[in-house]
Amino acid sequence: MELDWHGETLHYTDEGIAGDAILFLHDLGGNANNWLHQRRAFARHHRVITLDLPGHGRSTGTRVPFGHYANAAHAVLDHLRVDQVSVVGLAMGARVGIMLAARSPHRVRRLTIVNGYLELPPHERRQRAELYDLLLRPGGARTWAELLLDGMGVHGHAGITRGLLKSADRIDPAHVNAVFHQVDEADQVEEFRALTVPVQLIVGERDRLVPSSSTDQLASLAGEVTISRLSGSGHLPYLEDPATFNRVLGEFVHGEDGFVHGQAASADDAPRDTALR
Repeated sequence: MELDWHGETLHYTDEGIAGDAILFLHDLGGNANNWLHQRRAFARHHRVITLDLPGHGRSTGTRVPFGHYANAAHAVLDHLRVDQVSVVGLAMGARVGIMLAARSPHRVRRLTIVNGYLELPPHERRQRAELYDLLLRPGGARTWAELLLDGMGVHGHAGITRGLLKSADRIDPAHVNAVFHQVDEADQVEEFRALTVPVQLIVGERDRLVPSSSTDQLASLAGEVTISRLSGSGHLPYLEDPATFNRVLGEFVHGEDGFVHGQAASADDAPRDTALR
């Protein structure tokens, strides 16, 4: 399906049954098809919405700045008359989810952040900028993709490797580079700190793109937080181990988890932090 939005065309999917809705937001360079496993699983009991964010997938809008991506998601939800939604975002998609929850606090029920971060340590930030600046070099997209795969920790998943290498041939390198720097420069710390919705952090422990200090920062700033650590997964747990990913996401979306972080000394009041093996 598609929606005309300020002269751009947003492509989106709307599947499943009427009722509790879930919005899935992809990472930088991704698209709505990244969530096929989740669309099939959750559409049995939920209304499932995905979209190609501006300039991604089949959506136009390479000149739309990152700061307006949440407005695009908001427009799709308005168009579909979705009053409340749980939001699931990977990395950049999680940053869009934070913006959406901050700007529409009564619309977002729960927020799941998959391998996300607000800030990187200075040395990590320099290394990441150098990685994405490879996209501006002739033939650099292939090298970028190979180094990105190494950092993702998804070795052993031949399908994921093939898919990402193929996508490197289809992306707009200058666009991906520009959006990376916009995300990197966006300061969302106070925006995230002010959220009042329950937050889930899903962490692939083999992921080397997001340092543990970034996860610790998110946990320290969140109010009600659930942390699920997937020891067998890297940056793309929803593709690497969809059964486990869907289980922990489903528990959170259905309200079976969610604990107040850092306010009481008793174990019952600690954040839920589980390692799944």
